[in-house]
Amino acid sequence: MVALLWLAPQAAHAHGAIEGIGDFYAGLLHPLLVPAELLALVATGLLIGRSGLAACRRGIPTLAVTMAAGLALAPVIAAAPDMTTPLVAVALVAAAIVTTGLRAPGWIATGLAMLAGLAIGIDAAPEAGVRFMAFVNGAATLLTGTALVTIIAALGLRAEQHWQRIATQVAGSWITASAVLYLAFQLVLSTR
Repeated sequence: MVALLWLAPQAAHAHGAIEGIGDFYAGLLHPLLVPAELLALVATGLLIGRSGLAACRRGIPTLAVTMAAGLALAPVIAAAPDMTTPLVAVALVAAAIVTTGLRAPGWIATGLAMLAGLAIGIDAAPEAGVRFMAFVNGAATLLTGTALVTIIAALGLRAEQHWQRIATQVAGSWITASAVLYLAFQLVLSTR
């Protein structure tokens, strides 16, 4: 009987849930532990910050609202699509703009923040289960994503000295390289 109970189906966890930490902390850590989401958040934060204060005032709330919308819409979507490639594409575009050292218009930063927020929300949606626990998990994910983008944008906004601007561009180039490598790997896998 014990062996049969051990073989019984168990709950499946998306994105490798961390055992024993609870829904709130799992939601807090989720954007930091999923590489595509982390790349998109950091690249978007850098772009928003380097685009100026007006872009920060529009981009950060836009990202938060669209992330909340993605979290709310994901359970409604019958088969939520894999959002890894769109997240990496957003990270690639945002980081490439940061790498150039040019100040992007605010509407570009806000548009990419909108795409990143929606994709992260859909990708990070918790499994359907107890609605309250899914809400707690989603709220924690929203908190971490918004806080991370705000902190990175503030650092990008304050990068006024020459070495700080160079460091921002280097960070953008690393994100760009990581995104290109991921997309190339996906291309190679799709041709097999």
